Amino acid sequence: MLDPTWQELYRAALTESNPHRLYGRIEAARRAIHKRLEEIEDSGDIRERQQLDSALHALFTLPTRRRSA
Repeated sequence: MLDPTWQELYRAALTESNPHRLYGRIEAARRAIHKRLEEIEDSGDIRERQQLDSALHALFTLPTRRRSA
């Protein structure tokens, strides 16, 4: 079985409605994003790097946004 992509894990965190599972989903997505950043470290793919940075920022602010919703 293949590991889920960072995008799949990111979407799962964004759509998680159970507050008890949210932090686990966020952590899984963050690990996958950091792993992908390491994989593309020497590439010139600025677009993907920007997507990864934006996703990390969204995950960082997600718990706060959920509490205020």
